[in-house]
Amino acid sequence: MSFPASKSPQKQVRKTRGNRKIKTFKPQLTSLVDVMTILLIYLLQSFSSEGDIVTVHKDLILPESTAKKSPELRVTITVNNTFILAEDIRVASVDEVLTSEELVIPGLYDWLQQRREATEKIERYSTKTKFKGEVTIHGDKRIRFRLLKKIMYTCGQQGYNNFSLAVRRREG
Repeated sequence: MSFPASKSPQKQVRKTRGNRKIKTFKPQLTSLVDVMTILLIYLLQSFSSEGDIVTVHKDLILPESTAKKSPELRVTITVNNTFILAEDIRVASVDEVLTSEELVIPGLYDWLQQRREATEKIERYSTKTKFKGEVTIHGDKRIRFRLLKKIMYTCGQQGYNNFSLAVRRREG
């Protein structure tokens, strides 16, 4: 019996010797899929789906608490030892507020009034937006209670009666 010449071992050796110049890199697809899957799982686990991230002003030291409730998106008022900010707009100076005998803070009162009117105007044309009177106060732990009382009273005069105080979660 004779075999065809193309099937002989010598021809196969010659073919492999001639093809040595053409070498290409083929990445292992299964390894890349494994790496991408691990990255996807890591990113999904590290992604926070619990509400919004609250950014705290750099000058603030929030008080500690053991509260478990997640923060919600609301009107934010930031208070430190020098000024009062409403949504990052300076509305009053702490020294002026503390020296005044009035309970209402005029700059904050006007800003809250504008915000409420804008929300109520949007509410007339949209069913998704409704004025709830919710406000979150980011107050430094070193501010005086008298100042906090004036801020809360001013908010209440404009219908912002649902207060939340931003705190830092105590570890342990």
